[in-house]
Amino acid sequence: MAQPIIKLPDSFAKLLIATNSHLGGTDLSKPMSHYVFGKRNDKIRVFDIDKTWKKLILAARVFCGYSNPGSITAISGKLFAKKAVHKFAELTGCKASTGRFVPGAFTNTTIKTYNSPRLVIVSDPNVDKQAITEASFINCPVIAFANTDSDLSCVDIAIPINNRSPKAIGASFYILSKLINFIRNGTPLEDDHKTVELFFYRNQVEFERLLKEQKDTVQENILNQLRDGSQDDFENKKEDLPVSNQ
Repeated sequence: MAQPIIKLPDSFAKLLIATNSHLGGTDLSKPMSHYVFGKRNDKIRVFDIDKTWKKLILAARVFCGYSNPGSITAISGKLFAKKAVHKFAELTGCKASTGRFVPGAFTNTTIKTYNSPRLVIVSDPNVDKQAITEASFINCPVIAFANTDSDLSCVDIAIPINNRSPKAIGASFYILSKLINFIRNGTPLEDDHKTVELFFYRNQVEFERLLKEQKDTVQENILNQLRDGSQDDFENKKEDLPVSNQ
């Protein structure tokens, strides 16, 4: 029986474009050429968003095919993908593994970090090559967010995406989590997308800037409330003054 078609919501398309998820690199590997829509004047390749969407749906359906999400592991060796991976794991129930991948984690039963997943999701096939190689040793399928120059050896499902951008990676894991919960639980795809911010990596400088902006906004609101309150008190006092009959 054919699966029902899930249409790409306009909000998801706008999110992918706003985070530059559709922009690849200048280099192009042969396996990834199928997903490229065109090339800009600066030689940056542009992904076909429709093909990206179809691969996201395929990945979500494969994920939902496992009755125990705890047997699935999301992996990233990139610092800026750490937050996205952990939030994705929190919302979908899978395991998260970030930072340096310990060699033998999938094959050596004597080490503390040993794990035998049934499905692996990686943020970059080039960075997470060790995890992909070990997954192939135990016949574990691999889903990967792949850029234009990614090596797809031992990758079963490649999702064409800009995996070098912190916001693009965050948006990609966010959309995949939304699709998984839509297929599995019927959770609506459309919402205000405020939670996508929880998938974005913030460096220390940007974090401090956001804190300062938030602090300035709070202070400004307090001052405005004090000014409004003082004006109201003054008007009330004027009304309470006795009126002279002279």
